[in-house]
Amino acid sequence: MASTRRKKKKSKKNLPVILISLAVGCLITLAVVYSPGWFQEEIDVSSLISNFQFSDSTAPPDTIYIEVWNGTGIADLAGRAQSFFETRSGQVTFYAPGPPINAEDMNYAETVIVSRDTSFSAAREVAEMIELGDSSIVMMLPSADVPARIDVTIILGRDRADPAYFIPYRN
Repeated sequence: MASTRRKKKKSKKNLPVILISLAVGCLITLAVVYSPGWFQEEIDVSSLISNFQFSDSTAPPDTIYIEVWNGTGIADLAGRAQSFFETRSGQVTFYAPGPPINAEDMNYAETVIVSRDTSFSAAREVAEMIELGDSSIVMMLPSADVPARIDVTIILGRDRADPAYFIPYRN
């Protein structure tokens, strides 16, 4: 019986130490999370904005590198769209260096054009080609370290779900 009493007393003595340790750990975590800024880097927004050229006067490049994603679930829609772009002739040549891709979500209601270039002109050229307005264009901040291989990503939505729309020689 004496041994059971010793164990109970010993565990009761450790309880306040454990509780105090947990409290101190929680306070340190809160101090780091809600710190006034010494752990956080400030971002200079003006330097980010200056990287983009939103002017209509910027001419599109001669070759626009695209990738086409299918966001509808309709078989081979992205492949047809990719062929449609690559067979177009004009001032701008569209080139897709990789195969068409299925988007993670197959439930896009509208087509989205993601500009991966610092210029708006390549995305605008893609939007005009498939008769979409500027409101379908989303700008993605390019990484300063990695050169972009793709200028524009096209995620096809249900508004462009008719495969007949991407007949390569459509006028």
